[in-house]
Amino acid sequence: MAKNKTADDLARFAESSELSRRSLLIGAAMLAGSGLLPEIARAQGAAEMLVAWWGSDDRHQKTLKLLKLFESKHPGLKMDAQYGGLIGYQDKISTQFAGGNAPDIMQISDNREALIASGRLLRLDDDIASGKINLADANKSVVETVKVGGKLYSIPWGLACGCFFLDTKAFQDANVALPGPDWTWDQYAEKAKAINKASGGKIYGSADIWAPAGTRSLYPFEFFLRQRGKSTFTPDGQLGFEQAELAEWFTFWDDLRKAGGVPPAEITAAEGGYETSPIITGKAAMYPVNSSIASSLQALTKNKLVCAVVPNGINSKALSGPTFGAFINASMQVFVNAASKQKDLAVDFLNFITNDPDAAKIQLMARGVPLSAKVAASILPAVSPIEQSMADVIKYTQDHSAAPGVTWPTTGGQVQDLMQRSHQAIAFGQSNVADTATKFFDEAGIILN
Repeated sequence: MAKNKTADDLARFAESSELSRRSLLIGAAMLAGSGLLPEIARAQGAAEMLVAWWGSDDRHQKTLKLLKLFESKHPGLKMDAQYGGLIGYQDKISTQFAGGNAPDIMQISDNREALIASGRLLRLDDDIASGKINLADANKSVVETVKVGGKLYSIPWGLACGCFFLDTKAFQDANVALPGPDWTWDQYAEKAKAINKASGGKIYGSADIWAPAGTRSLYPFEFFLRQRGKSTFTPDGQLGFEQAELAEWFTFWDDLRKAGGVPPAEITAAEGGYETSPIITGKAAMYPVNSSIASSLQALTKNKLVCAVVPNGINSKALSGPTFGAFINASMQVFVNAASKQKDLAVDFLNFITNDPDAAKIQLMARGVPLSAKVAASILPAVSPIEQSMADVIKYTQDHSAAPGVTWPTTGGQVQDLMQRSHQAIAFGQSNVADTATKFFDEAGIILN
């Protein structure tokens, strides 16, 4: 009875005197031997947060160090980590939301619009207005692109763009010149076929556009559409392109596959993550993916990689268009669970990864160029050659791109999955281009309506 009273007194004293969490925990440790620790722990309620992300080991290790740093700035806080590869990541997050145990802080790979519509993700506008999240030095145009319905539910965890990573050794061995920033889709196809021919068929010029852990095919298709002044979706949530344009896109990749420019379906389907991607296993010289994977990808191979802009349609015969297709976007977006019991700490974490100079020194460009221009400038002397190459591509893309396209509708993620399945059906010979394009429009119409 006396023990319980003492514990209650200590808890009340902590509240009335605004005793710090650190002091309380030290006091609790001193009383551990007296049997008071369980009561004190219940009275104080130590904070704990789960953070989820995907990536390679390089990103994992840097993020784990990042969490430790945040813990050190918040004594008594326990940061738990949930991480792995991209494949299957979103399915797990969706399952956790359904079970009521989703992470407090998370990256989201697909279906963010649906999660926002269902109230699963915390709106951040008030926290930004109050200064809890400082975006004074942030890239304003990218911040605008991640808004949904004019509201902000995420903070970009770095800046990125669509790109191609190139294995410089494979290019050198094949005596094929590295591309310039103004290369076209036709030139891309020519280089891919030339590398395959020079290697005697042992190396494919490029990974296929539907690489499971790569860019995923709807994004590069949007770059192609933007070169024609179009977007994947219209403002009212319908498809923003014609069936003939989709068939042209499918044909481009089908022809390249048949010519040895990209691998057969079996090799592409075997990719289970970046570590098994064709550019890492030595099966392909080029890899289409988001630029933010630069340091993670380079860490997986001894061959020097460089980052190249997405091929554009200027002066291209097959995929012609008037504008530069790629654009700057959020490398990844970090969200807060609307049901989190630690919302204030979670919001503080978002500000921490955006503005803290010590956090930037740990992360460098593991998730792309930092959102804050001030922070980005501070770490440039410390980044690796591949990260510098990535930063150059992002700058070039930013200087040459048109405005970002239309925001995807709530069911945009389902259309992206449909695009993946469509590419696979053609690659595996299960359907021809014309029939696949027709089926795509039929199924997309059902999804969007």
